Amino acid sequence: MDQFRFLTDLAESLWQMQKSIDFWRPAVPFEALPGWLAPSVALAALLSLIVLSGIAVGSLAVLVASLLVAHLLLDQVLGIQLALN
Repeated sequence: MDQFRFLTDLAESLWQMQKSIDFWRPAVPFEALPGWLAPSVALAALLSLIVLSGIAVGSLAVLVASLLVAHLLLDQVLGIQLALN
């Protein structure tokens, strides 16, 4: 009886481990893709990462520019001085 309990606990822990490993696998089974397609998939992933990084840097530049315009409007037009002490 003790061995049966041990085996059921072992099977349950292996099942939980398999479920957690399956969570991190890609959604598309890349084993089903032909081998010659793997470099193009890697290149597409790299290009999408570069594009998304460019979008992030662009939005950061727009944020900095809008903060600069707001500061200049407050300082030059309205005469409100902002200073950090």
